[in-house]
Amino acid sequence: MTGAEPAAVVRERAEPWLRAACLVAAAVTVAPGLRVLSYIWSNTDFMGYGYLIPGSAVLLAWLRRSEIAAALELASPPPDGPLWVALAAAIESLGLLSDVGTVAGVGIPLLLGATAYAVGGARLARALALPIGFLFFMIPPPGFLVDPLLETLKSWVTHAAVAVLQLGGVLVAAQGNRIFLPGHELFVANACAGLNSIITLLPLGVVVATFLVRTPLRRALLVASVVPLAMLGNTVRVVTTAVLVTRYGIEVAEGTLHESFGVATFMLGAAALLGVARLLR
Repeated sequence: MTGAEPAAVVRERAEPWLRAACLVAAAVTVAPGLRVLSYIWSNTDFMGYGYLIPGSAVLLAWLRRSEIAAALELASPPPDGPLWVALAAAIESLGLLSDVGTVAGVGIPLLLGATAYAVGGARLARALALPIGFLFFMIPPPGFLVDPLLETLKSWVTHAAVAVLQLGGVLVAAQGNRIFLPGHELFVANACAGLNSIITLLPLGVVVATFLVRTPLRRALLVASVVPLAMLGNTVRVVTTAVLVTRYGIEVAEGTLHESFGVATFMLGAAALLGVARLLR
């Protein structure tokens, strides 16, 4: 007659099944969350870049493959790992059931982080911290924050652009988000507010700071510079549009030409970000 198996042996036998269960739970829960986010990215002007974030996170993981492989070789799954996976899966499910895109978005990196911890312990979680954390940039901000932020940014860009134009001798005035030029009236729309630039430049800023800047303080300064650089770029965009309108007519502020100003603003911001990174190295 044999005695009961030691608890350590039972746990060792169960570990592969627990790891597999955590991976399956993550895959099953993340897939519908990505579908919800995909719909939001397709239907929100400033979230179109969201499709690039998961692929970028995979690339960041690939760049850290040696560290990840070493963590897997020395994996020591903690006993409470599956509980964290279950908690993160519950948060993600809550976001999906309540149709709240922000909660569903937050649940994905939380779930992947919990799964990394459950499968490989703290060592694997640290190795995957950057690529998983990068996924937070694909999360749509809640609407109650977006609307007042847009109004604040539009007001700032409008008055900054008018101040620059007045310094240049242009006869111009502003009321709210409207800019009055001789014979013309411009409206600073959401696309010119700077939120698009801030949201799209932030992930780029994190990547540039991680690989091109050495100290944590300088990295933080580089990421923080995204906001003023984005606002400066959009101010230049509005000023340029106003000058061209005074010379060539209101058609300049409409159609494909005006849309190209958005691309140019992003490129200007990216170039400025790289310039700041070079100074902070």
